[in-house]
Amino acid sequence: MLASALTLIGTTLFALLLVWALVLGWWQANDHTPSSTEMLLYLGALPLSMIGGYWLLRGFIDHLKAPAEAAAPPRAVADDPLAGAPSTVSSDTHGESVYLLDSFICTPAGDDAAQLLSAVAEGKRPAPDAALSDDDGFPVFAARVDELDVAAVAELDPPPGRSRWLALIVRVLPGVVDRVRECLAARTTAARFHLLWLLPPAVPVAEFSDLRTWLLSQCLDGLAPERIDLVLQSAATEAEVMAHLDGVVVSASQRPDDGDIHGVLAAGTAIDAATVTAWSARGMLFSATSPNGMMPGEGALCLLLSASPDDDTQVRISRVNGAARDKAVDAHGRISGTLLGALATALLPRHQLVPADICAIVSDADHRASRASELFDAFGDDFAALDPAADYPCIGTVCGSLAPFGGLLAVAAASASVTDRPALCITQQHPTARAAVLLFPLPPPADCPAEAS
Repeated sequence: MLASALTLIGTTLFALLLVWALVLGWWQANDHTPSSTEMLLYLGALPLSMIGGYWLLRGFIDHLKAPAEAAAPPRAVADDPLAGAPSTVSSDTHGESVYLLDSFICTPAGDDAAQLLSAVAEGKRPAPDAALSDDDGFPVFAARVDELDVAAVAELDPPPGRSRWLALIVRVLPGVVDRVRECLAARTTAARFHLLWLLPPAVPVAEFSDLRTWLLSQCLDGLAPERIDLVLQSAATEAEVMAHLDGVVVSASQRPDDGDIHGVLAAGTAIDAATVTAWSARGMLFSATSPNGMMPGEGALCLLLSASPDDDTQVRISRVNGAARDKAVDAHGRISGTLLGALATALLPRHQLVPADICAIVSDADHRASRASELFDAFGDDFAALDPAADYPCIGTVCGSLAPFGGLLAVAAASASVTDRPALCITQQHPTARAAVLLFPLPPPADCPAEAS
């Protein structure tokens, strides 16, 4: 202790004397008479700052040389993933899956999931939209649905200001109604159609009643009203949307003998000047100066699920495995896909599958390089048999941003990629929310006993 103190004092005095000698020598050699300020600066502040800098640097080096503290043991969790974020799938229901009877979509690439996948493969991208401009007056790159009959919807007396959004809904519902009517006709009279309509957060709760009445009277009038259960639910984030989908899968699987049909309906549009202005103000809009911004998009979809298949059913869908990244994917630093890969691969053993069984990984990712980096980091090693150029379709590159419903659209697209092998669906548009869904062909792999019915 005494030796260290003497060393510190001696080093300090030596540094002071050295600096003083050099400064006084320079002044004398140049016949310079220092002012009071110069004496205070060169004989006081300069040597003290050198001494302080030395001890700060030495302390930093000693800290780097010190042995690292023992890492805390990992937390024991009941769920699979990972990175400190528990999965949304509980351990006692990991094997549940239901039939995906059909999916109906409306996108800028077409009204069919196969068309959407083809557009991705062909490299189609959002184009400059003459009706939308950024702060500099340049057209905004946007994915607009062509030939959307907004005027016809306006004649149906929709709630004010909702015509374009509801026109997307109207585009998909005729096919939904026909398919549901066909399925109900082949089932018992007790079978019902449970429809969950997920609404964008911009729609206030005060409008729910009017929207419910409008949908039942204008779009679902082809179905017997006593066989319809319609629920409207606001969903603000991708995590909430995928949690609702998981809830529908669980609900459908719990009563397999009822023959009920469960639908998930959603639509969203960012094709309006107000959204462009808001995104631009927050630095979220894609432009020449902001290449990591988003491109406005729009679309609608409806997924039909049931625990009972029909003759046209070809796909089953698993529960959703979701969690959140510990930091936003756009944050500075290396982009890791560890959580995303773990969420997806955790689904496989529950259905007696291995990575080599997967034929495609469909993502809702868009043009942003951070999403592609995360995707390939997540699946590059375990899924080496997949072709990165052909087997990783990212629908956001064609449809732009459909937040928070892009993940549901990716599920519909993934169902079209299922052949005789399963496909994975990944949601990664959100900065932190991540989810994975498995879709597999019939006959399904042997699931765990909890799924047998």
